[in-house]
Amino acid sequence: MKPLVPGPRSLFSRAERRLGAAPLPDLVTRVPSGDPLSGPGLLREIHGMADRLSGAGIRRGARVLVALSNPLSMILALPALWSLDCVPLLAHGSSSRAEIEELARRLGPDHLLGDGEGTRGASRTLPSPGLPLLRVGRLRGNGDLLLPPGTVLVRTTSGSTGPPRGVALDASQVLSDALNILSSLRVPGALRGLAVVPLSHAFGFSTLLSPLLFHGQPLLLLEDPVPEQFRSALRRHRSLFFPGVPYLYDLLGRAEISPRALGRLRMCISAGAPLPRETAGRFRELSGSPVRNLYGTSECGAVACDRSPRGTAPAGCAGRPLSGVKVSLTEAGRIVVRGKAVGLGYVESGARPRLFRGRFLTEDLGRIDSRKRLHLLGRLDALISVGGRKVFPAEVERVLREAPGVKEVVAMGIPDASRGEAVAVAVESPSGAGLPAELLERCRRRLAKYKVPRRLRSFPCLPRTARGKLDLGRIRTLLEGGPPPPRLR
Repeated sequence: MKPLVPGPRSLFSRAERRLGAAPLPDLVTRVPSGDPLSGPGLLREIHGMADRLSGAGIRRGARVLVALSNPLSMILALPALWSLDCVPLLAHGSSSRAEIEELARRLGPDHLLGDGEGTRGASRTLPSPGLPLLRVGRLRGNGDLLLPPGTVLVRTTSGSTGPPRGVALDASQVLSDALNILSSLRVPGALRGLAVVPLSHAFGFSTLLSPLLFHGQPLLLLEDPVPEQFRSALRRHRSLFFPGVPYLYDLLGRAEISPRALGRLRMCISAGAPLPRETAGRFRELSGSPVRNLYGTSECGAVACDRSPRGTAPAGCAGRPLSGVKVSLTEAGRIVVRGKAVGLGYVESGARPRLFRGRFLTEDLGRIDSRKRLHLLGRLDALISVGGRKVFPAEVERVLREAPGVKEVVAMGIPDASRGEAVAVAVESPSGAGLPAELLERCRRRLAKYKVPRRLRSFPCLPRTARGKLDLGRIRTLLEGGPPPPRLR
């Protein structure tokens, strides 16, 4: 007889024990409302949420597509679903109706739980005191989503290079990912996480939500990432742990927040995209805190982080692998990740799971230096072949990302009649006037001739996915001659 594999209910029991014993009266605090919740208080709210979800027709063992944008709703809903032995399938809270429908088609969930525009029309509503109206809908789940034994969560990939894919995780993988981050970065237990990034993302889930539920790490919920709420949070709280994305560090660097207030951000990490050196330098100058780059994927969680004393790793360097994570390279230079946090595999409605078995072969290219630091060279499918000579997009992007006035850079290959492919670059620059000529001259000085972009276009803003990542498909269309994205207001 095969031993039983722990499921969602076992993960809830772990959270229940930890929250019930959490000593802080303000384990979770909301900004700007300031309403605090203790661990036992949070647990009571979770049980109440479970009762409401059950009353709305969500039965034990259901697969529920979760599209919540409110952070407290997310904190309550996930353990509530686990307590019902349900498997949450995570979607971005701001997903459109079309994106929700596409995910439902690919994953075949039984129910939808959300609070955004994409969930309007759901059959039931759940009023919750102090929270946005929750919507619960029955979906036409066809019952053919095959999940590996022990699955407690399905999170979706970013969708920056293609349709989002579902990645199944078991309880040990959820717990290992958070533990790898906390132990490797030596995050003190008293350090309060400042939650701005969405908790549905792998980054926010692993650095903020899991540490709260399973390690009692206190959390400060910023309900809207605007300068006024940052000021309020930094005025009232000190010793903060801040997982952010480059956009947020750029916002903070320009938000006229005093250096004394910014200095309360004691530990800062950035993920999701390369952090421009200009942004990192400006933030370090204002706050006194370095911003360390974290590299990870939805499939295997956090992989490596820059742990240099001042966050001064070279551009493109992801740092050393986290504890519990092993990184190697194939002969072709693809990054291979092994560890307890590697997910179970890809899942899709109507197909058997594609299992990873503790080893994930990424689409990312890299190298490992003599100090065992991982350097990112770009994606396998993004490698550009110019007349048979290989160009890593990352090396072109590094040259341009350090130029004045440049906020973001994307380099990729486009068809070229004479050389097969040519290097093309899209630059995000709010000022932008006369920039392309200056940047091309910069490339001519620093790059081999065949690596110099044949096409360089500058935009006030580049298109992004619902998760805030650069939308590479739309950027390709722009570089191949499509209409520019709308100007940000």
